[in-house]
Amino acid sequence: MIVQHQRPYLASYCLVRADDKVLLQRRFNTGYLDGQWALPSGHVNDGEDAVAAASRELIEETGLVVAEQAWRFVCAMHRRTDRSIVDLFFATDAFSGEPRICEPHKSDGLLFYPLDRLPQGLVGYIGVAIQCMMGIEPPPGAYFSESWS
Repeated sequence: MIVQHQRPYLASYCLVRADDKVLLQRRFNTGYLDGQWALPSGHVNDGEDAVAAASRELIEETGLVVAEQAWRFVCAMHRRTDRSIVDLFFATDAFSGEPRICEPHKSDGLLFYPLDRLPQGLVGYIGVAIQCMMGIEPPPGAYFSESWS
């Protein structure tokens, strides 16, 4: 029997905090979770490390600048949609610039939401990552899987 090894996509997610708020963007016109609130994020490019990808994606999507050393690891997820995905979530409160929608063809909303009043339509696994960041179950640094059973 020949075993096929997974070739998962690797994605970096940006949990940007300002006081007791987190930056969320509403997905638009992407064909995946459109109309729902998520985090600035994206696939890690070949030859790029996940932390560098977080800084790159954040500036591409929001105009905010974060030095790579300012990120801290929050949690990892292994999800299955139409593909296998390994998601790495990084948080920071050290950023410069004013957030703006830099990719209006992919996002139609960008706001800092209070952590105790997150929006309706928040993507479920994003809520789990926010809980990890806040130290709510699952604990910080936890591994979470979705859609494998």
